[in-house]
Parts: sequence; structure tokens; C-alpha cells
Amino acid sequence: MGSAKTSNKHKQILDAAATIFSQKGFHQARMDEIAVMAEVAKGTLYYNFSSKSLLFAATVTEGMEEIVRKVRAELVSDLPFPEHFHLLVSTIVRLYMQHSDLAHIIFNELSSGIDDEVLVEIERVRSRFIDFIAEMLSWGQQKGYIKNIDLKLSAVALAGIIDSVCSHILQNPDEGSEEKAVETLYDILSSGLLGG
Repeated sequence: MGSAKTSNKHKQILDAAATIFSQKGFHQARMDEIAVMAEVAKGTLYYNFSSKSLLFAATVTEGMEEIVRKVRAELVSDLPFPEHFHLLVSTIVRLYMQHSDLAHIIFNELSSGIDDEVLVEIERVRSRFIDFIAEMLSWGQQKGYIKNIDLKLSAVALAGIIDSVCSHILQNPDEGSEEKAVETLYDILSSGLLGG
């Protein structure tokens, strides 16, 4: 029972931190306002995370790991590769939209003078996400759907374009929907920009 309660508090803190970091940025966010939003005592917050940098790192890394877990779980399928690829794109976009606070932090806060050790930890998780995408592309390459190109660089490019489009839609919701983002991304990523 105690560990479920602790786990629940941990999640409350991370959810509140994502909201505050998303709204105010790393440097303007204050630990006491995160504690208030999480509905925990300041001592509880510091017991779980001894510094703002560690809280920021946990917010981003645990959030990204959760997204990767969800994408992996949803991509267990026997679909033909083009449909599987569409599912990959749509799942990533949907999860970014559902976790918009986390997405905002990933897209906007990771270059704002954050401690090097925090950035290294975040980059480690991001690298696992890229490796996962590269695995999916490798499977498509083995099936003959993807040409013989560098899969790691392709995964980096794919993640980058998805990040950019999602960031744009989150900042300018009147310019497109989740569905429009998915279809545009899928068209660009599956057949390119050049008309035949």
C-alpha cells in the first residue's frame, strides 16, 4: 500500500512539474509552485527530488520513456509494413498531443542552459527512442519497403520532422489538427515531396 501511495505522489509531482516547466520554462519555474500544484508538502517534493535540475531530468526522461513504452505496446501488430509505418507515425503524434506539456518541454526547453549532466541523461533516453525507430525502419527495409539508406540517420530525420510538425501544431492549433499532421507526415515520410 505504501509503495502505491509513494508511486502516486511521484506521478503527481511529475505531472505538476511538466505543467509548470511547460508554462514557465526551466529557469522561471519554482519548486514551491510545483509542490502546490502537485498538492504535496515542499518537504515531500525535496524528499523525492533534491533539486530542480533532477526534477526536470526525471520529468523529461520518465515522460519520454512512458511514450516509448506506449508506442512499443501499440506497434505489436501483424499489419503490412506501410500500415505499420502509418501506425508508428500516428501513435507518436497522438502521444505528443496527449502529453502536450511534456512535448512542449522537449521541443522548447532542452537547449536553455540546463545542467550538462541533466542533458546527458535526457539524450540517453532520446537515443533509445531513435534506436527504437531505427528498429522499425530496419524491419521495413528487410521487407523491401525501405531503400538501402542509413537507418540511424533516417530515424533521427523521422523523429526530427515529427517533433517539428507536432511543435508547430501545438503552438498554432488553428493551422492543423492531429489527423492533418499524421496524414501530412505520412505522405512526406512514405513517398516524399516530389510529385510523380
